[in-house]
Amino acid sequence: MEPKPYLTLLSEQAVLATAAAAALRESVERSTKVLERLKNTPGSTPAIEERETLEAATARFSRLSDLLFQRLFRTLDQVELNDEGTHLDRLNRMEKRGIISSALEWRMLRQLRNDIVHEYLIEASDRVVHEAIRMAPELLKTVERLLEYVRKI
Repeated sequence: MEPKPYLTLLSEQAVLATAAAAALRESVERSTKVLERLKNTPGSTPAIEERETLEAATARFSRLSDLLFQRLFRTLDQVELNDEGTHLDRLNRMEKRGIISSALEWRMLRQLRNDIVHEYLIEASDRVVHEAIRMAPELLKTVERLLEYVRKI
């Protein structure tokens, strides 16, 4: 396939990433308020609406991570005519391009995504929520760096 269709696909995916980042940013803001309230009210549990807010944040974190890793990073490699290689190869290329800050950090981010998707233990849900909120800024910065990189090509 010629590079032009990949460039079109990359542009379309960048629009999706922008929207997904905005949704995650909103969820992180809401979730931070919920977690602050819970922290300041020892022994309290989240109300149904608050649990839904926290669940939305982890789901949006997972979706944006997938969109970046499975679609945008792969399409960018196709645009630049790189062999796919392993997942780690893809991360190393993104780090070399300056799109991600660290391949190691992104491996941890991907593990968190897997924990969110495959989480069945209620007692672990607090951990994944806190980790998703803590790691969300890296996802959001990645979108910004990726968009800047795409504008240049």
